[in-house]
Amino acid sequence: MLSSKSKLSYPILVISFIVTGLLALYFKPVPYYPSIEFTSANNVQIKHLFKAAINKEACKLSLASLDEDLFATCPSCRITKQACLSQLSTEQQVLLSEAPAPFPTIRLHDGVASYHAADQRLAISACLYAQAHSTNFGHQLECTPSLMPRPITPAMDDNFWQDMLEMDLMFVVAAIASWFICYLIIRYENLHAHFSHDHTDAGPQKFHSLPTPRVGGIALLAALLAAAAVETIFHSISPPGSNSFSYFIIASLPVFFGGIIEDVTKNVGVAQRLLFSMLSASIAIWLLGAVINSVDIASIDHALLWLPFAIALTIFAISGACNAVNIIDGYNGLASGYAAIAVAVIAYIAFLVNDHLVAIISFATLGSLLGFLRWNWPHGKIFMGDGGAYLLGFTLAELAVLLIYRNPSVSPWAAFSLLAYPVFETVFSMFRRKFIHKAKTGQPDARHLHQLIFIKLLQGHLPIKSGQLTLTNSRVAPFIWLPTGLNAILVACFWNNTSILLPLSIIGCALYVLVYFKLVSLPDF
Repeated sequence: MLSSKSKLSYPILVISFIVTGLLALYFKPVPYYPSIEFTSANNVQIKHLFKAAINKEACKLSLASLDEDLFATCPSCRITKQACLSQLSTEQQVLLSEAPAPFPTIRLHDGVASYHAADQRLAISACLYAQAHSTNFGHQLECTPSLMPRPITPAMDDNFWQDMLEMDLMFVVAAIASWFICYLIIRYENLHAHFSHDHTDAGPQKFHSLPTPRVGGIALLAALLAAAAVETIFHSISPPGSNSFSYFIIASLPVFFGGIIEDVTKNVGVAQRLLFSMLSASIAIWLLGAVINSVDIASIDHALLWLPFAIALTIFAISGACNAVNIIDGYNGLASGYAAIAVAVIAYIAFLVNDHLVAIISFATLGSLLGFLRWNWPHGKIFMGDGGAYLLGFTLAELAVLLIYRNPSVSPWAAFSLLAYPVFETVFSMFRRKFIHKAKTGQPDARHLHQLIFIKLLQGHLPIKSGQLTLTNSRVAPFIWLPTGLNAILVACFWNNTSILLPLSIIGCALYVLVYFKLVSLPDF
């Protein structure tokens, strides 16, 4: 017989599906790439291609504002084509990357210009003329000859300090909002303890001594909303703007609702939460237009040219990451600290490749995590719960997808390397349950890596009493933070180099297995 909480949860789930679906239908833009083509007096064709705008209207605004600046590079040219492209050809994807191009190019702010002519000497002459006689958004142009490397460097454009102010404000506002909402939840927990507490006897994965609020995900979402308000204000006074951050938050709502309802009712199964994460991934594809379009493995990249496969893989990857982050959320500060390190590297790479959207979401997420960590680690006064863990997993995965989709110069293995720990933890756990322990792959247990660290290395060093258990619990996280931080440094150094990141990822997974079985072989305290 169903409990009253169970009966209540299903209508809430249905309403959540309907509301988020309607929001997604109302906001349905597709990203478009501004493209302008000129022809010079001596028949050199000059093509300008820019990174994607969030929708067609924003793309048209960009084209209108770019005309005057682009004419400065070639005052005698005439426009032959001006368009907002919804898809890029292979050649155009190469242009936006660091790969050598078969013709001279100039890296523009947030884009690239290429020079084409039957006589290659005319093309390189036009490219060098543009380098010598013009700038782009205050940034000195540099002509790269054909078949030469074309590194992407951060552009110090006219809006640089305004962008930095915006991101810093979003970070601070998100941190304060997260800290304050956590404070309110803890301060008034007597009013909601009957439905928000995570009890000490709730399962084999519980390693805390006192009932604790597990609705910290509310603070994380509130922090993102506060940061989105800052972004809206900035864009209202500094056009052209977009609703890209809002679209991201709309896409995150289903997975957050699925998790937070489980936190409150304790009656939303893994399969239901997986469906919610798949819904969020689908809405993100619909609203933000980003899918996994490359993994730097030729056979898979060829398959990814078929859009249905790319969409299916993206949905599978994002929903899997949501569940993976929830699995590692077992000790104070573990998941939130790991995510803070990962999102900081994503923000750094986004800055290097001038991806404003990924940078501002990353700054906001980092602020929300640090505000939450103030209460969660080391004192364990609040947990992020399933709502926070699933929201965090979706955020990390979607940022990774956006980063590699919008920036061909970023190696897909930079994204995988940052997410390798929770993803491999999940895959390995399924393997050992099925083939080693002969149990169901979804059966909860206390044999994850972080739990072995607690049981094998820490539990026996301090008496398990109320205060000491919390302290011991919090000592697990640094064991994960250290290798995560070292891995993050490597990714930050080699973010555009698959030949280095791919073997490093394999080595990291192998080291995980070695450490795991070494811990298993140790005696329990």
